Amino acid sequence: MTRPELDTRPFAAIPRDLVARMRPWVGAAADDLLADLVTEPDEADAVQLRTGIVEGLKHFYDLLEDPARAWPRIAELYREVGREMAIRGRDLEEMHRAMRRAARATWRTLTALAETLEVDRRTLGLIADAQFAYMDAVAAEVGHGYETEAAGSEEAVHRHRVRLLRTLLGDGDAAEVAAAAKDAGWPVPRTVAAVALHPREDAGVRPPALPREVLVDFARAEPCLLLPDPEGPGRDRLLESLLREWTVVVGPTVPVGRAAESLRWAREALALARRGRIGDEEVIRTMDHVPTLVIFMAEDLIEHAADSRLAPLRGLSPVQADRLAETLLSLLENNFNATEAGNRLHVHPQTVRYRLRHLEELFGDDLQDPRRCLELEMILRARREVPAG
Repeated sequence: MTRPELDTRPFAAIPRDLVARMRPWVGAAADDLLADLVTEPDEADAVQLRTGIVEGLKHFYDLLEDPARAWPRIAELYREVGREMAIRGRDLEEMHRAMRRAARATWRTLTALAETLEVDRRTLGLIADAQFAYMDAVAAEVGHGYETEAAGSEEAVHRHRVRLLRTLLGDGDAAEVAAAAKDAGWPVPRTVAAVALHPREDAGVRPPALPREVLVDFARAEPCLLLPDPEGPGRDRLLESLLREWTVVVGPTVPVGRAAESLRWAREALALARRGRIGDEEVIRTMDHVPTLVIFMAEDLIEHAADSRLAPLRGLSPVQADRLAETLLSLLENNFNATEAGNRLHVHPQTVRYRLRHLEELFGDDLQDPRRCLELEMILRARREVPAG
């Protein structure tokens, strides 16, 4: 789709010092323009409209100062206006009528301001040329945004899908989710799982190619995606394909309305992976790390508890204390089965039994108390650099 570009020549010809003299008057100019546009009290929300007028005048002044640099940013703002009009079902002709009224009112305001600043007739003519070039280009950008959205382009579809994902992960109710899903052409699944992603240090950030039913948002500071029917065929392969460039953390499988909850837990697990508390060589599934997540949700409290619960190890050398702590954790994780604990530690079961007797001397009845054993396991798991599992 072709559209006229902004003619920057009139802007470049206007003296730069004039802009510096006009900017302090932007508020007064906005008030004059507002009075010219609003003929009845109920015609518009005066505060909101005045804000828009101020922004429009500032855009015009930005173009006077540096048209080549300012225009791309301003053009995108007006393309977004057109897209929003299309989404809301507004008539494009409505915008054209408003712009014609605004152009006439703006010209009257600018000429009055020029007289106040004693601008010569030649410069006033340049301002007129710049204003009409600006209005033509703005109308073209709004129309482009409108037509692109209405035509259902790939860009428009992507925006609908990103908007849907943000609705699902935000505070959108069922009606808002249904409407956003319809706009995005996304069949609402029975269950979903959110996936938190983080680029690996040795790889560039490159959004992966994913099936259309997967909702993605890589514009976020913390990229994420939403996986429909996460237990379905091919899902494991899909996630594993991301591992070379991304740390991949899958939240719990939940109903669609609880997608934000799934993402919250995925991000909790991702934070632990980035701290080295969970290995990230494979896809991290939060439900495989529930004890670790629970422990680190109360990390400060567990650290305080460690001072008293592990006090029996204080009288030992650091090497002895570490060895017995490692053995105790392995025993707790294996229900005090010396053979299984020995396999985990790569030592003979008899060595484990010898250490267990030493632990019983140190901890006494605590090792017979299920609640105290649970506390000890949580503390020891928290203190271990990378928890098992």
